[in-house]
Amino acid sequence: MKHRILITTLASVMLIGGISTASTVISNTQTVQAATPSFHSSYWTKNRRVYVTKKITFKRYDALKGRIVRGRRTFKAGQRITVRNAGEFDGWVLAGTKAGSRYWWVSTSASTKWLSLTKPVRTRAYLKNSTYQDSHGIKATFGEATNVKTKDGQSLVMLTANVTNNGSHVITPTDWIEELGFLSVNPNKTRVKSSDILTDYPDFDELPSNKWSDLVATGEKKLSSGDSAQIAIALQANKSISTLHITSLNLAKSKMPVVTLRTTTGALN
Repeated sequence: MKHRILITTLASVMLIGGISTASTVISNTQTVQAATPSFHSSYWTKNRRVYVTKKITFKRYDALKGRIVRGRRTFKAGQRITVRNAGEFDGWVLAGTKAGSRYWWVSTSASTKWLSLTKPVRTRAYLKNSTYQDSHGIKATFGEATNVKTKDGQSLVMLTANVTNNGSHVITPTDWIEELGFLSVNPNKTRVKSSDILTDYPDFDELPSNKWSDLVATGEKKLSSGDSAQIAIALQANKSISTLHITSLNLAKSKMPVVTLRTTTGALN
């Protein structure tokens, strides 16, 4: 479940009497590039200009000896290079290697997870005024937080948000959720206990139809670059709460950024 890790992670960040300044970070969710051909596609048999999204190392290959020899070329995220599928083995070849050449620069990474056809978007990450934006351009503006009860008496908080994809990749609107913590108390003012941490509700799909069902379903659909969607997520709580506090561990410093929403009470069905 998406937020099971948050209980442990938040507890490790928040020490008794305050917040640790140690760099405990949840990494940004990796997004899926729109229309990127698979590694085995014929698209890659020709030289293609790509952007590096993760550090990758090319090694010197001796075609005569049929093995890797001494020599390395490393490219960092953000650099643009030209590559093609090696063909002779599962890997990539840097542009410039001519047919019949003895030495090639190759990578044995038989995937496209390290590259992008379009320049990766890097935006300023922040959490402020009911809005969260991550460094990949996913922007979520929070709407209402509503206390509801399931038929068996379970307390939920339904949180709505408008999500905009300002990045260059297709995303799932709920990608940003795992980067945030949802609390019933303000972590900058109150000692946080595990019971104060709200987690996503694992059995929401099994609930009867309700007025939030379409919004919840939208949160799991793909969102193209430049598009927006109104979504809702279900957070499990120990009891009805008066305020929902949203914080980001990625932005944790001496004082956590916190967005506070007043909650209302509503019906699930």
